[in-house]
Amino acid sequence: MDNKGAGQKLSRRQVLATAGLAGVAIPLATQRPAAALVRRADVAGAPQPEQVHVQFGADASSQVAVSWATAAAVSRPRLRLGAPSSGFGHEVEAEERTYTEALTGEVVWTYHARLDRLRHDTQYIYEVLHDGATPVTGMFRTGPRGRSRGFRFTSFGDQSVPAAVGLGLGPWTPNAGYIVPAVESLDPLFHLFNGDLCYANVSDAPVATWQSFFNNNTRSAANRPWMPSAGNHENEVGNGPQGYLSYQTRFELPDNGSEEFRGNWYAFTVGPIRVISLNNDDVCLQDGAFSAFRRDHVPTYVSNGDNPYINGYSSGAQKRWLERELAEARRSDEIDWIVVCMHQVSMSSAHFNGADLGIRENWLPLFDQYGVDLVVAGHEHHFERTFPVRGILPGSTLLTPAPQGTDPYLMDTSTGTVHMIIGGGGHSSATPVSAFDMPHDGVLITSVGPGSPQAQHSAITTTEPAPWSAYRDLQTPYGFASFDVVPHEAGGTTSITVTHFGADKGSSVYSQRDQFVMRKSLERDDQHDQLAGAATTS
Repeated sequence: MDNKGAGQKLSRRQVLATAGLAGVAIPLATQRPAAALVRRADVAGAPQPEQVHVQFGADASSQVAVSWATAAAVSRPRLRLGAPSSGFGHEVEAEERTYTEALTGEVVWTYHARLDRLRHDTQYIYEVLHDGATPVTGMFRTGPRGRSRGFRFTSFGDQSVPAAVGLGLGPWTPNAGYIVPAVESLDPLFHLFNGDLCYANVSDAPVATWQSFFNNNTRSAANRPWMPSAGNHENEVGNGPQGYLSYQTRFELPDNGSEEFRGNWYAFTVGPIRVISLNNDDVCLQDGAFSAFRRDHVPTYVSNGDNPYINGYSSGAQKRWLERELAEARRSDEIDWIVVCMHQVSMSSAHFNGADLGIRENWLPLFDQYGVDLVVAGHEHHFERTFPVRGILPGSTLLTPAPQGTDPYLMDTSTGTVHMIIGGGGHSSATPVSAFDMPHDGVLITSVGPGSPQAQHSAITTTEPAPWSAYRDLQTPYGFASFDVVPHEAGGTTSITVTHFGADKGSSVYSQRDQFVMRKSLERDDQHDQLAGAATTS
């Protein structure tokens, strides 16, 4: 169905609640080899910490990392941790990581403090600092353990930055700024960022674009984990073998067992939810990372053989890891929900980018087999959601997902996976109303045309029936979603209530546009590893 209009206005909540908290457990810092000796800024002229952001570790109830950047190398970067009631009492060294931007030659300095053995469901305060700098403060709450209590998280993708950077080649809108306090007002435990963070790969000033992005989002990201997935615009060709070196350097994400692909995909557990973040460029057909500006201005583009089209870059490593993660989550008695965060989409009713057949071929059979409940994505710059889907429509040569329900407001995810497009984070080119067929058609990228490192492969698309489409918002181009998790309900069920908040371009008012509930039984059939109706993997 299509939306009919706005609902109630978003209510405000206090962001930082600190009263009545217990004492703080002493964490242990994870140790890594020290960074190579480099020249440090004089203490008297030391730059300030900035771009502060928090991330969960693999276990959100006990592991957190805090990351930040500085304009130059600094001496003794560190974090002080404490409790709101008693102040700071524990100090942790930060690891220094750097990269050199291939376009401009700028060196970027980042720092990461890893905290372990934290107390679950506990509020902490911290400050990051180094010699000669004024500390920058923040706070976070660790996740609950198991089904002990409910919580909220939020999600969007495709944000960009709130003002033009450099020559203004990259996208920007005021909404990229307005959406941050809108998210923060809901006081989520964490935020899922569905890729295409700041679009530094199309900017003439990529380092300044990242700086604008983080300094905009630190209003929330310094107080709660913002957990990203890497989108096609995180591929900054020339920065590392697949263009992700900036992304990998700036974030400290749960380990995936691969040093080469660290951070490109990962997973963490929060309460009864296993969250899995994927990098879809590994399987997507679309050539989405091409940048004519980087092609023409990265000095080593030709001599290094740089190529932004990286389909298949992990040689199956990500898919093998994904299947192991899904199988483990499915076996666990502690996991009730499997949520996947990724960028490109497997279903879309917009002639914008379109869905990607590569995702259907590689990921969806695994989602079906292991019972993924929810997928949050971006890439298309609008809001759309599906009925639960599992298997394919009979006779479909396009692997069109088959809906397993007809109620757009109450969905049982034990029957299939709900997919959501939440791509209205702030990009200046929202999906136009003219991009939608009436009535619904699905739009799918089935292949690409000729291309090379010098010329982008064009996407070849087709249309398909879209019985999977449950709702789409054609009126408000910008927005995000909140997810209220209830671990156990009377009657032996668990639920997630999903609310979409939308805003007009240039408006800071994010109002409720849509709401639905995902609910399923806590009882599980452990006799079958493969779910009914699931497609098989090859």
